[in-house]
Amino acid sequence: MKKGFTLLELLVTVAIVGMITSILVSELGGVFSQTDATASGATKRQLTKAAELYWVDMGFWPPDVGRGWDPGFERPLPWNPDVENGSHSGSPGINCYECPANWQDIVLNQWDGPYYLWPDRTLWGGRYDYNIWPNGATRYGCPVAAGIYAGAQGDYSNNNNIPAESEQILLDKGIDNDGCLNGESQLVLFRF
Repeated sequence: MKKGFTLLELLVTVAIVGMITSILVSELGGVFSQTDATASGATKRQLTKAAELYWVDMGFWPPDVGRGWDPGFERPLPWNPDVENGSHSGSPGINCYECPANWQDIVLNQWDGPYYLWPDRTLWGGRYDYNIWPNGATRYGCPVAAGIYAGAQGDYSNNNNIPAESEQILLDKGIDNDGCLNGESQLVLFRF
């Protein structure tokens, strides 16, 4: 009689290995989500510090700009590396609500940066969007308190949004401040 495994024994072994693997993968996914939340919190702190340094030098906050655009942390005036390299053609959509009329001249004369290298991508492959939200603002039906935010959003085509599990962790830790699961995170830098 030859020694070996029967087909049934092999199938049972493969099933057990598969179950153990799925348990490990789900546990590791939670670890990665926690790590993403920690990294998002660190990015939030760095962007908060950059906005504060900008305000100290200028006397006003950087302008609200479109997705992917640096509001003035890495270079004096808003810019987007994707526009410079030709991979994106969007405009900055600059709204400088609290800026003096000659804000660009002031920035060119007083800017003492770089305050922070504007992040190229979010942890999920999307883009950051520097926002100044007025009182009563909503984002995709979610109320947003008045203040300055860095939105961790999808890319220019709204792909690479934040997975619901990761966003829930951001909400639970107080990192996402729009209060709902919508595929993006509004990281509050300052509240008015």
